[in-house]
Amino acid sequence: MFYSGGARKKNTVQEILKFDPEKEEDPLNPVDNLATVPMTGSDIDEEPETRSDTESNGTDDDSETGASNGINTVIETNNDANYADNNDYIVTVSTTDTTGQHYHYAFTEEELDYNLEDFVEAHPEIKIYQLVIYKINTYSSLPFLEFLFYYDKSEHAKCHLPYYQHKPKHHIRKETDNIMNKLFKGKYKFNGFFHDTITDQCFIFYEKYFVYEPIHEKTALQHQPNHWFWVTTSEIIYHRKYLMLPIDDDVVDFFIAYPTVGILQATIETNDRLLNRFQRVNIEAPTILYYGSEICYAKNTAIYGMKREPIISRYGPFYYFTTFEHSFYWACYVKSRNKIKRRETSNGGISRYAVFTKKMKTSFIDDDYDVEVVKKYRERKSVFETNTPHVHQSHDEHHPSKLFDSVYGYDYDWTIDYDTIYNGYYNIKNEILRPIWCVYEHHNFQLLSYYEVDVDKCPEHYDPDFLEYKIK
Repeated sequence: MFYSGGARKKNTVQEILKFDPEKEEDPLNPVDNLATVPMTGSDIDEEPETRSDTESNGTDDDSETGASNGINTVIETNNDANYADNNDYIVTVSTTDTTGQHYHYAFTEEELDYNLEDFVEAHPEIKIYQLVIYKINTYSSLPFLEFLFYYDKSEHAKCHLPYYQHKPKHHIRKETDNIMNKLFKGKYKFNGFFHDTITDQCFIFYEKYFVYEPIHEKTALQHQPNHWFWVTTSEIIYHRKYLMLPIDDDVVDFFIAYPTVGILQATIETNDRLLNRFQRVNIEAPTILYYGSEICYAKNTAIYGMKREPIISRYGPFYYFTTFEHSFYWACYVKSRNKIKRRETSNGGISRYAVFTKKMKTSFIDDDYDVEVVKKYRERKSVFETNTPHVHQSHDEHHPSKLFDSVYGYDYDWTIDYDTIYNGYYNIKNEILRPIWCVYEHHNFQLLSYYEVDVDKCPEHYDPDFLEYKIK
């Protein structure tokens, strides 16, 4: 069940969702008062922009209102003992086509109050104010939200929302604006605040205006010592972590209790032109998926974009992604003399993508298939087989036994009715089929960042139980 009503309904929804108000709060993150910490735009992963006036009242002129729908997703879990902790796959089962439609952020338009100073004066017992700093990424086929998180290894190794510790006789708007000035050199807007009466927490919302800057190998490369990260909704709610870094449980609880915090809405025209001509629907939030390769290939991909996989690939010559854990297999290991060994000449690279699966087909090992089509595929495979190491995402080191013949999309007919095809992780009789998302259209995904993996810290031979990979 998802929250979709006005602010007056939140108490009832919180009770239904069994949100625990007595839960002990974690210790604060090390930034006790962000307004007093010297910061510059270089502290976060984006280029400086031109300074401009930051004071803005109300909402955008192009905002609309209406009812909203729930996020339409399902979690598919694999029960294999070796992968029980890292093989929960997020699968979008259906979405409304909102490409090209006007978008708006209903939560900030309908649920926020604006007069923050009056609230602070009326609630002197509240000392800590969470800052929900977001931007609306509009570069992909669909817009999506990214939220700014702070990570400090000394504070229980978790990602937190930045926060402000209020002191008496201080003007809170000036203080929080000062925080934004230290974080960014570009435009931003104060949108208001949200008081959760169940947890008695207050969240101050700021929008950092999105300005697209072409991604290249320097701006997309991220390093582990960074403390600031832009995190998407699916990473908060489903993954509950950014890469290997866990997200604070209180933040996850907030996003689960109020799901419209993490999604945008679109207004579409219906067939009913008399009573309900326009309907509000949620815009699909992207799934975060990964691509593993050698680091040089990851750098080239940041410059030129991802290329299609070969014709012999599992579901055709399209674009392939996998989970974060499985991407290390492709990034750090290569096949050498029928053995899977660690890379020797270069480090691995993990590319992180926002993927819109849209209408997706799930492939299973007990699906029906045409034997003659399989025969034609194997003939084609013998002609076009390649030894290029970075294409292992799309076809296994050797063609599996007949056990998995039903999983391969030999004739690409899935592209007629679907945008994406997916198969889960299978490990049967020592035959392994790794999880794959294959996307038909290139405009349905966007590179967000990539990372260099130190292969010297990996086992010499691939071990599926090893998860202590080190990002440089």
